[in-house]
Amino acid sequence: MAAWQDLADWPLVILVDNAHAATINLQEFLWTVFTRFEPAADIHAGQSTVRRFHVGLQQPIVIDCRMKPWYPPVLEVDAATKAKVDAKIGGMLPARWR
Repeated sequence: MAAWQDLADWPLVILVDNAHAATINLQEFLWTVFTRFEPAADIHAGQSTVRRFHVGLQQPIVIDCRMKPWYPPVLEVDAATKAKVDAKIGGMLPARWR
């Protein structure tokens, strides 16, 4: 996909199973992206270089954040824990980012 010419102008492409669920809010986006990819296996680039053991990636960079068959199922949060976190999140993350 990273080599597909129609994506050449896109700097970053993130693959998810359910785009709507992953973009409901910033919290869901971050959770979906950062818990469902392995950097060594799931990041692909239009071109890559290695200089002195430093990898360089050229756009588009594609991150495959889809659920893999070997991943455990997503945990569901109980209501009491959700309420506790929701009560604290306002002091940690501004409303515009939630």
